[in-house]
Amino acid sequence: MAEAMTNVHFSFKDAQGRPKAGTLHVAPVRRHISGSTVVVLGGFDVMLSADGTATVQLEPTDNTFAWKVSEFPDDTDSTFERVVQVPASSDTVEYTDLVDVDASTLAPALNTGAALTYLLASSLQEAQALSAANPGQMVFYPESGVKTVASQILEDLTSARAVVEDQSAVAAQAANAAQAASVGAQAASVQAADAVQAVSEQTAQVSSNAAAVQSVTDSINESKAVVESHANDALTAIDEAVKSVKDKASDATGDDKAETTADTTDAAADGSQEA
Repeated sequence: MAEAMTNVHFSFKDAQGRPKAGTLHVAPVRRHISGSTVVVLGGFDVMLSADGTATVQLEPTDNTFAWKVSEFPDDTDSTFERVVQVPASSDTVEYTDLVDVDASTLAPALNTGAALTYLLASSLQEAQALSAANPGQMVFYPESGVKTVASQILEDLTSARAVVEDQSAVAAQAANAAQAASVGAQAASVQAADAVQAVSEQTAQVSSNAAAVQSVTDSINESKAVVESHANDALTAIDEAVKSVKDKASDATGDDKAETTADTTDAAADGSQEA
């Protein structure tokens, strides 16, 4: 499967700001490896349009090759060369945004083309003012000023180190206190867990005792009911016995009265005969 290409946009103007017409020549620097295949790319020319622009599809580079662009190779007054990396991008990339690399090592070039300039100052104060006014340039000033600044920096670093050491000691003490508190909290947690376990066991024992008491109570209630039932039966039997006795006593009294009456009648009859 072919690798996706990146669109690179070129735009040129002359010194008067008019579109620059002409030809570009684009060629690879070195061949490169794609999987198990050696890819040999050929060079080609690019014609700028009337407005001095062109858009070209280039294969993204890696660390094995780069693209060399010869700008206007037939124009001896305007001939320049760049060796650039081309990133993998789905958007169009400007030619001016490409990173220049060294043609031999393919590593990014340390100088992007701008001339290295610097400013000289007679004192540290002047150097600071020049640096503030020219942030893109290097400023040099006498060595004595450098020594002064270095001494001040060293003193500041020493003070900062002392502060850091003090803060480190305080942090260590706080860490030790936190560790001791953590150990105490863990011990308290274990004790609390043991207390909860003991309460749970006592609760279980109380529940068991309550169940046993309830069982005994139920048994007593059952025995009471049986006793009451038997007592009622006994009272009923006694009442029946007493009634029976009373009935028999009443019958016996009636018989005696009848016999006494009969004896009196017989005696009277005998007396009448004798008379």
